[in-house]
Amino acid sequence: MKRLQTKYRALIGLLLFYLPFHIFLSPTYWDDAQFARILGEYQNNLIQYTMTRYEIWSSRITIELALPFLTTWPAVVWKSLNLAMIALLYCDLVWILEHLFDLREKKTYLLTAVLLCAFPFSIMAQTGWIATTTNYLWVLALGLYVINRMLKAGMLEQNLSRGEILCAALSVLYCASFESMAAILFLIETGLVIYCFQHKKRCPAVVWICMGLTVLFLLYILNCPGNRVRPVSDAEDWMPEYFELTFPDKLRMGILSSFMHFVSLPSPVFFILNAVIFYSWRGEPAGKRLLAALPVLTDVAWTGWFMVNYLLGWRTFTYQVPAPLPKEWPDKVEQGLLLLTAAVWFAVVFWTLFRKGRAKWTAVAVLLLACLPEIAVGLTPTVIASILRTMIYLYMAMILLIVMLMEGGEEKWPALYRRFLWFCMGVGVVLNACQISRHILLYG
Repeated sequence: MKRLQTKYRALIGLLLFYLPFHIFLSPTYWDDAQFARILGEYQNNLIQYTMTRYEIWSSRITIELALPFLTTWPAVVWKSLNLAMIALLYCDLVWILEHLFDLREKKTYLLTAVLLCAFPFSIMAQTGWIATTTNYLWVLALGLYVINRMLKAGMLEQNLSRGEILCAALSVLYCASFESMAAILFLIETGLVIYCFQHKKRCPAVVWICMGLTVLFLLYILNCPGNRVRPVSDAEDWMPEYFELTFPDKLRMGILSSFMHFVSLPSPVFFILNAVIFYSWRGEPAGKRLLAALPVLTDVAWTGWFMVNYLLGWRTFTYQVPAPLPKEWPDKVEQGLLLLTAAVWFAVVFWTLFRKGRAKWTAVAVLLLACLPEIAVGLTPTVIASILRTMIYLYMAMILLIVMLMEGGEEKWPALYRRFLWFCMGVGVVLNACQISRHILLYG
């Protein structure tokens, strides 16, 4: 172990943290149970199954082809693959930190691994362990891998092996089946083509291959009848008021559903990011320091407010969702203040990132791209049901920003403040472990 680089020791620690939970969890309920029997309903006819799902439900063809097999094979297959995807996600984040933010310190790798252990992994079981991870964790891990390979070839001008190109193409075949990831990949591929054209460079083959596959998936998604039929049934199940909502109302639902996740229950990763933002302004005038303190202060204030609601019996102790059409003035005031808080949070975060020199545009792009899935799901009637698992995109962006702000500055942070941040991360790891254990005990 001592001979291994810190990067790989941190990875081993990350896998050792998640391994015991994977041993004990049981992916046999909710959507996992449904997909385990779904092929039998079609007499094991994959073609008929795929055509019907395309017509009435979803365009996620490659994901939906994998699910019936993963749910019927021995659970150890999915568990092994899922741990491999967690490892890939870590490697994806580390690659971004190394090559886009130029961070290669030992603490960079340790911070990334610990923050991944503090990420609330139980949201990856919201519809069942297998169904949720294959649609979100796997899609994100493979999507980031594709993005990293394209950036390596296009911007860094490094040669890719045939194996890397093949793996990138196979990854696109899986992750571009998911609507939000297909859109993100297309934006990055288009940006790389424009970048190569402006710099009069030949665009690498891997970019054209991935772009071609992504365009095919986008056309498949846009022409899918199931994507037009499903919102009607989803609205009946989740949000009968959906068709009364205007476009601004849908945006409001997406923003509030995301922000309330971070503050209605304590979110260590969100709190750590806010605390790091505040301290990154040390040495500045008092007025700027006060503005930089707003994210952490409002985070604590809103979490306290929801806790008071729980104690007084006004709300249940669970993840809170906004009312689609608030009618009572307390709901309207609360939602208005939450929207104002979210706007202030984004303003302070962007203001902080723009102080980071050459990495500022990369950091801003990371945050904006992570918001796209939240906006997309906010426009659908499943926002109340689906926003929780979609938060993985924003969580990964926050992890990158925390590491960048903690390790990317020239200033030396005092030991006391670093210890406080490490303590918060430790609390996050313990809270994550408790949440996963609770989910396993209640559901499997």
